[in-house]
Amino acid sequence: MPNRGKRGCILLSPQKIVAPVGGEVILLSGICGEDGYLQMGEPLEWMLTPDSVGTFIQVGDDDPGVVHKLARIKKAEKQDPSYALGVTSTKRVKITRGNLNPADDIQLEKGQTWISISSPSEGTSHVTVLAPESDCWDQRKATATIYWVDASVQFPKNEILPAGQPVTLTTRVMRSEGALPARGWKVIYRSLHPELGLFQSAAGGSPKAEVIVDDNGLAPIQLIPVPGTSGTATIEMTVVRPGGDTDNMPPLELYKGHTFVTWSSPQLILETVGPEVASFGTPFKVVARVSNPGDQPADDVRVILTLPQGVRAQDTESDFVQNLPNAIVWNVGQLPAKQQLDLSVDVVTETSVVLPFEARAAGGLFASDSVTVDIYRPSLVLTVTPREGNHVAGQPVEFEIDVTNTGPRPLENVQLIAQGDSEMIHSESNQPRVKLQKNDGPLQPGQTWSDALVAFIPTSAGRRCIQVEVTADGGQRADTESCVVVINQPVATPSLSVTLDGRTQMSVGGEQLFRAVVINDGQVPLDNVQVSMAYDPQVQPIGATQQYLTPGSAAGQFMVRWTIPRLEPQTSETLEAMFRALGTNQRSSLVLAAVSDQGARASERMDFEILPAAVTQPNQPNNSPNLPPAQPTPTIPGDAPLPRPTQPQAPAPSVPAAEPKFLGLVLTGPQTNVIVNQPIRYELRVSNPSRFPDSNVVLKFNLPEGVNVRRVVQRFNPNDDAASLSETGGFVYIEIRTLRGGETLTYDIVLESNQPQTFTLSAEAVSANKELGARSTVQTVVVPQP
Repeated sequence: MPNRGKRGCILLSPQKIVAPVGGEVILLSGICGEDGYLQMGEPLEWMLTPDSVGTFIQVGDDDPGVVHKLARIKKAEKQDPSYALGVTSTKRVKITRGNLNPADDIQLEKGQTWISISSPSEGTSHVTVLAPESDCWDQRKATATIYWVDASVQFPKNEILPAGQPVTLTTRVMRSEGALPARGWKVIYRSLHPELGLFQSAAGGSPKAEVIVDDNGLAPIQLIPVPGTSGTATIEMTVVRPGGDTDNMPPLELYKGHTFVTWSSPQLILETVGPEVASFGTPFKVVARVSNPGDQPADDVRVILTLPQGVRAQDTESDFVQNLPNAIVWNVGQLPAKQQLDLSVDVVTETSVVLPFEARAAGGLFASDSVTVDIYRPSLVLTVTPREGNHVAGQPVEFEIDVTNTGPRPLENVQLIAQGDSEMIHSESNQPRVKLQKNDGPLQPGQTWSDALVAFIPTSAGRRCIQVEVTADGGQRADTESCVVVINQPVATPSLSVTLDGRTQMSVGGEQLFRAVVINDGQVPLDNVQVSMAYDPQVQPIGATQQYLTPGSAAGQFMVRWTIPRLEPQTSETLEAMFRALGTNQRSSLVLAAVSDQGARASERMDFEILPAAVTQPNQPNNSPNLPPAQPTPTIPGDAPLPRPTQPQAPAPSVPAAEPKFLGLVLTGPQTNVIVNQPIRYELRVSNPSRFPDSNVVLKFNLPEGVNVRRVVQRFNPNDDAASLSETGGFVYIEIRTLRGGETLTYDIVLESNQPQTFTLSAEAVSANKELGARSTVQTVVVPQP
């Protein structure tokens, strides 16, 4: 009963109940106050109508104590079998039936009261409870109806039968303590598993049936199993007492019960398990699980795997298997009830496949299942190429890695692991192992991941290797090894080289500029590099590079000298001298020599021809006005003048050092044949030999037919925005806005040829200040796939 209701309303629970004859029913009641909550200490009256059966047994007295006396609360008591006075409780009380079962106890809350009633005969009891002091006349009373029924029921017992056998279920319903049949009563049967069994009917079968109790108190019904099934069906029974005019009782559902009917037979279930994805040509395991969930053994059990064309399979574990060319047959024999058996087979296939399994047993039992496996061909091609050059212990060795998807599907989660040997350490992590992840999406079919570059530092000389493994989803995997020969750090030795450029012919009286370049091509700095340029008496120096010029050239030595205080490794200095021809010489020569304090030496000789001067017309009279005398011509400084020939010498102005008219350009490519659709790597170096910046430098190289560009990046600054790349009309252009004096830029070019061929790659360079530019070519041979 609720502990709250409408103001002034009386509450009663239960208000309708069916009880067996001779039983005892407890009714609870209370009255709500102004706040809607049950009131304590309120008087109630219990009344049984004259047409009712039964009598009051006991009324709740709330165990009155001091509070009742002080508040002058009326005492609860039964006046006669059909009338009693009650008082709502002032405390929580538990009503027990005097046994140890707490399930039938009733908890009485504050503001509630109770009364018990019983009847020795069938009929209806109408109990009215009244709150005499309530101000709400229309809500101060409530009535409960109790239907007393004399009946006993015996439901059918559980049945276990062979599969396919009908069963008759009988419910027994009696009255007067089992002495008389409950004739005319109704039993309703319901099959809760109609897929297993149905009740016999004129329509052939029904999940529900109503049966009238006969003169013997029996209500029989036949349950027919569904053909070809087995298992346990749950049957629900409900006993209904019909209503009547004499007893003024409605139809009542009195009893409800369940029984279970089991049709016993063997059963066959087949389940198969295999990988969703397997690798091309790699064995994978498939398991077939055959079970008998029935309660009878299954005989002559056989499991068959039919092999599609091109699929190879074998079971090497079972001793009752037949490995046939186009099938695998397991002759299991008898499979006990409630048992299962796992059968495994190793399968190899090169295409995606559906593997059909079927299981058969005696009595027509059959089950089937299949496994679908997608096969991925090896789609990863991995190449690892060390960058060319001398590999020295302690210096990083860079390995260029290309990963190509040759399959028809995108590959997800592509990642590679590079593992150095015991003497190789990754340059960045200082660990022998490094992991790289492709983070820009899946590797599409035909695409190459060419941005992977790893650098390892060999700690000692010898043959040093790294192992590279690349993986992707779907079991894709490829690995390879790349090795280099590492030498110990060579002892640094001083080294020097020189070049001498100029024209091979000049005329008497003409002037010619000769350019010398002194290069430190070693690994150590050179100090006090003494450079000399010796010349024949038929020429006379009229100007030279002032920087480093050594004063005090001795007369008669026919030599110009410079002293370079320090020349750093891999740097050069350009020295120029201007000569005038004084006399003819079919084989005049200049000899350039250089020596440093460290003992590095180099020299170069250049021969040239001095031709007679051309015949000139007599000079015309000079009618121009007199001019001031010419200033002395600057000459090579020194303590002693350079030797001069006997012919008179006209004064000439000093000539500044000329700027180079060409760029440096070197294109290198693979030294061995490359394979179709594999990366072809080139190195393109452009340099500015001048001391001054050059602008608008444009590099251009051709794209032969069938050759595509994969990548062009500046080696030491791949994200450089000072250069732009474009591809137009079969050529690739690299535009460099500014190239500083003495600066060299290196570009890594990766191409790909889709056909076998031999082609020549030609690179050219031009700029705003170098009108002669530069050009370099390399030949490449592309061969078919092996």
